[in-house]
Amino acid sequence: MIAGGQAKAAFRICYFNGIIPLWRSPLLIWAVFLTPLSFLFFLFVITGPTNPQFLPHAVVGGVLFTVLFTGNGMLNDCAYLRLERQLQQIFVASPVRPFAYLMGMALSELAFTIPALALFLAILLLITPVSAAGFAGLLGVVLLTWLMATSLGFLISTLFKQLREIWPIGTLTFSSLAVLPPIFYPAYLIPKSFQWVAFLAPSTFASQLADSVTGVNTGSPLSPGILNSPWFDLAGLLIATILFALAAAFLARWREP
Repeated sequence: MIAGGQAKAAFRICYFNGIIPLWRSPLLIWAVFLTPLSFLFFLFVITGPTNPQFLPHAVVGGVLFTVLFTGNGMLNDCAYLRLERQLQQIFVASPVRPFAYLMGMALSELAFTIPALALFLAILLLITPVSAAGFAGLLGVVLLTWLMATSLGFLISTLFKQLREIWPIGTLTFSSLAVLPPIFYPAYLIPKSFQWVAFLAPSTFASQLADSVTGVNTGSPLSPGILNSPWFDLAGLLIATILFALAAAFLARWREP
């Protein structure tokens, strides 16, 4: 199957796993909204009246949280279709290549998040000025984070043989990436001697870079000084995305033994 055929296959997989479920069950959209909006609500109640400068950072965090959890959706959907429906084996026997299947599933997860992302981006534009370049930069961070998260989700989904093992692993993995690191809170609130630890999570690079390009990165500088550089954040995010994508391409189990 030539490249055009692979692209069509990817979009059809996206339509099958993303567009049709959203059309038939609109409540799925609210499920995507619920968790990041809950975080925003509690942060606003706790810090909004006294520390309104944290709110733009928290809204950017809501954007990244939503994108990071496309990886959890990818993990669960791919595992379900492989183990319960045996659908991946059908694609293995077809001319569809693993990359087309991976991109189709990843696009379907992105489709679920578009309404939530649109809401968070609208809120961000309402509460703080963001330049056109900053907005474009934030979309670039969103795309890199999406590729990183969905690659990791697909890789993990191929490593298990039972569905009951998937849910705790997925929740633990992506909660660790989206809740514990400085996504909803500024990194400078971490004690200086431990700030470098936050960068062990690749999502911290995405958060810091998103804050930089949108101009909401205000507060005390981090230590060591290199942690304040957006180029350092971009390099870290690119390296993490490439590593996870390569792992998904070469280490994920496409064919059942």
